[in-house]
Amino acid sequence: MSRHFKNETGTDLVLDTGILVGSASQYYIKYHAPSGLSGTWAATLYSSYSSLAGLTGTYLLKRTLLYTDLSEAGEWRFQAHIGASDGTWWGETAVENILDAFER
Repeated sequence: MSRHFKNETGTDLVLDTGILVGSASQYYIKYHAPSGLSGTWAATLYSSYSSLAGLTGTYLLKRTLLYTDLSEAGEWRFQAHIGASDGTWWGETAVENILDAFER
C-alpha cells in the first residue's frame, strides 16, 4: 500500500462503483475530510476495458487530484457516487490516512 500526502497533486484516485454503470450520466466522488468538511469532486468514468476494471467486474470512477483537494492531513473517507435517469448509486466507503509533510 502506498502512502499519500497532504496537497498531493496528479495522483489518480480510483474508486470501484460496485455496479455496472450502464447509462449513468453523472459521476462524482464524495469526500469527508478529517476536519468534518465534506463535499463532492467531479469524476470521470475510468475505462471499463482496463485490467483493473476487468479484475473487479464493475466500473470504476477516477479523479486526478489537484493541489487543493487533499488540504488536510488525517483520515479521509471517499465514496463513488453515480447518477442516472433510473437511479442513484454509491460505492463502498474507502478510507485513506493522508500524511503531512515529513510524516512516515
